[in-house]
Amino acid sequence: MVCFDGVLKKGLAFLLLTVLSSWAWCQERPKMAIGFNYYPGFLVAHREDSKNLEAHTHGFELQISKQQSVQPWAGFYKKPEIYMGLLYMNLGTPDLVGNAFAAMPGIETSLKSFSHSEIRIRLSTGLAYLTKKFDIYDNRRNQAIGSHINGVMQGFATWETHKLNNPWHLQIGFGLTHFSNGSYRVPNLGVNMPSLYVGGNYLIEQKPHRNPIKDTLDNRAWQFYAAYGFKERSLTKTTGFHIWNIGATRIKQVNLKRSWRFGSDIYIDKTHHFIDYPDEPLTGLSLPDMMEFGVYAGHQLLISRVYFITDIGFYPYKPSANKFITYQRLGFNYHFNQHGYILAALKTHFGIADHFTWGFGYRL
Repeated sequence: MVCFDGVLKKGLAFLLLTVLSSWAWCQERPKMAIGFNYYPGFLVAHREDSKNLEAHTHGFELQISKQQSVQPWAGFYKKPEIYMGLLYMNLGTPDLVGNAFAAMPGIETSLKSFSHSEIRIRLSTGLAYLTKKFDIYDNRRNQAIGSHINGVMQGFATWETHKLNNPWHLQIGFGLTHFSNGSYRVPNLGVNMPSLYVGGNYLIEQKPHRNPIKDTLDNRAWQFYAAYGFKERSLTKTTGFHIWNIGATRIKQVNLKRSWRFGSDIYIDKTHHFIDYPDEPLTGLSLPDMMEFGVYAGHQLLISRVYFITDIGFYPYKPSANKFITYQRLGFNYHFNQHGYILAALKTHFGIADHFTWGFGYRL
């Protein structure tokens, strides 16, 4: 498992970012584009027990995108676009991993502009369905994917060319596509597909609203949240574990686009006892046997009503030495008003996915 096991990766990520895309598109009417993208690449194993899955891959994507220019947050990016992509990918081994179908909201922005071209970066996350998964009887050779439903994340750098008064924009680039389930089911090594990117977008001019709705989030100093997660720990003992999390965060805003974060967490996680005493019951444990206390610092980046979160923390207290003393968290908070938000986050320990959580928070 690598740190790509995150981010935004579960079904909730897809649902929340779909809300983001729909909300943002309703606010203004600048240029819209319809595109078709092709991904020729190969599946790379990052562990020895998934070497048998290596193969050439290819994928096709239908994309609808919309330029953002009216909203205050858009002024902190260069030519930002929010898009929705529908992806089909042949993973190269039909009997082991099969095919993937995904829906991925994302953002694309320019890094460097020239007279008739520019360098752009595109990032997306969403929900995927993989047709093949591990099965102890029928598909034991697939040691990477433990569930049909997985998160997907993409990151690509592209070079785009366009001409004045020509509605066609052509792109070529390279990047990575990742599928995994964040340890919701085992096994969860995940699969990585580096690939080329070849795409074409056709721009459609739209009449702008005379009075577009402008919206942004106020600066709030404190956040309080509660979240829930679930994970499996072992292939031989597929015991499911419920994870509970509460925490508080102090926000230090740099500007409308970005802020620093400082806070503390409490996690309830019975896997500490399970690893040390796998044959003992998990009932009747005392709080010190299953509680983790962590403090962290991080950063958050605003896109529309979504803050993308990156945190690094350490444990002043944990029940055992079964986890590293430091942890990392990747996720996002979708704000449905100035106070309340929905959160989704992946917690990892040096690239190894621990669990995925989702929950609610409140800003003061």
